[in-house]
Amino acid sequence: MYPEGYLNTPSTMHLLAPQSWQVATGLPPVPGAKNTFRAENFDVLYDSPVEASNFKTISFEVKGVPHRIVIDGDGNYDPEKMRADVKKIVETEVELMGGEIPYHDYTFILHLRANTGGGLEHLNSTALGYQRFGFVPEPKEPDEGVNSAGPNAPRPRTYRGFLSLVAHEFFHLWNVKRIRPDALGPFDYTKENYTRSLWVAEGVTDYYARLVLRRAGLISDKEFLKENARAFQGLQNVPGRLVMSTEEASFDTWIKYYRQDENSVNSQVDYYDKGSILGLLLDLEIRKQSQGAKSLDDVMRYLYAEFYRQGRNYTPEDFQRASELMAGSSLEQFFSKYVRGREELDYDSALATVGLRLDKTLAADGSKAVEKAYLGAELVQEGERLRVSRVYAGSPAYEQGLNSGDQIVALNNMRASKEFFDARVAEKHPGDLVSLSIFRADDLSVLLIKLGGRLDGVYRIIPADKPTAEQKRIYQSWLGSTLGG
Repeated sequence: MYPEGYLNTPSTMHLLAPQSWQVATGLPPVPGAKNTFRAENFDVLYDSPVEASNFKTISFEVKGVPHRIVIDGDGNYDPEKMRADVKKIVETEVELMGGEIPYHDYTFILHLRANTGGGLEHLNSTALGYQRFGFVPEPKEPDEGVNSAGPNAPRPRTYRGFLSLVAHEFFHLWNVKRIRPDALGPFDYTKENYTRSLWVAEGVTDYYARLVLRRAGLISDKEFLKENARAFQGLQNVPGRLVMSTEEASFDTWIKYYRQDENSVNSQVDYYDKGSILGLLLDLEIRKQSQGAKSLDDVMRYLYAEFYRQGRNYTPEDFQRASELMAGSSLEQFFSKYVRGREELDYDSALATVGLRLDKTLAADGSKAVEKAYLGAELVQEGERLRVSRVYAGSPAYEQGLNSGDQIVALNNMRASKEFFDARVAEKHPGDLVSLSIFRADDLSVLLIKLGGRLDGVYRIIPADKPTAEQKRIYQSWLGSTLGG
């Protein structure tokens, strides 16, 4: 709510809080008045979250500018390590964007709860949520670049995940809050604000969250490449990537993204996930076309100087032109195929720019990848019921009549639980027949399904056999380290 006709009017906010509580917000305080703050207009007021609680504070400075992490809740974090690592993220991103700090102070509001996550960006603050006991090291992997649990296994919350969240939300202070897509501010608060550029706003920001952790020395090259390989494989497991473009996914957020259903994986693509990959591929394409002279970093700095500083928002066409300006050549093919279109991404062509290639020859346990029996359905155990939660388009389950919502009663005439079902299918071979007794609503029927086959290889990004001096040079400028070192 806001008073109509007064969006540009300054305002004062006063909080009545218990005496023992503290108040934190990105708004500047009113001198001499306790818990009182001012905002130059409604947009700034609405953009500024407020924390009122008995919180803890971790403080540091970057270039003489004060920063603070305001923490509500207890957890297994190390405050000194958090201070040092968040400071590294801030320093790395400030330098990436040209060295200027566009705020007088910055506040990270962090809520630690039993089960929470996510964040929201603001002009000089961010509100973060994280699991209180999620500040643990990454689990050990049995083989370099291989995820022992498989590419689609749930991943536990870790300290690295927290740092990635911080890096993502902090980068938004440029990409979204200042470098703004066409519709994202000043906002029309009376209706939805549609844009085709959320893949840039969120996806490219997610790419930089990974890249910044590498440049800040908080993860290794191998860890950075493993995260991206995992993202590649995750996207390739989504049939909707061939149905919806990233621009369409961006525009349809209001009606699709936050209203997921059992068929969303077949009809949609996530502009966060694919946008992050497109950020990587576009960065490498610009480096390739410019012989390493320019990068996506230059695009972001250009948009900051030529759009934010000039009081302009950018359109999808503006973003493509800025990318082409840095590449020194047309990128129409890239944008028409991968951004506005739905064609398969060419990972190897992009990775070759920096002397890397995609490898799929190893299974999750490090052994040689082989073709395994494949059904193409996700199952969930709900009490004593085994329910089909999702069926992937083009899979044997999809083509042979298994539906989301079906209850699987028996496999080959034996009572089925998820553990039993997964174990028995793992023993099968491509081409084997299985009999599924299912309830569809209240009707009992039997489906005879011929299993398909799929390689159980896990995606890895590894050095090419004989990288050239040019590839090594561009790799060095990209990650700040030596290829294969």
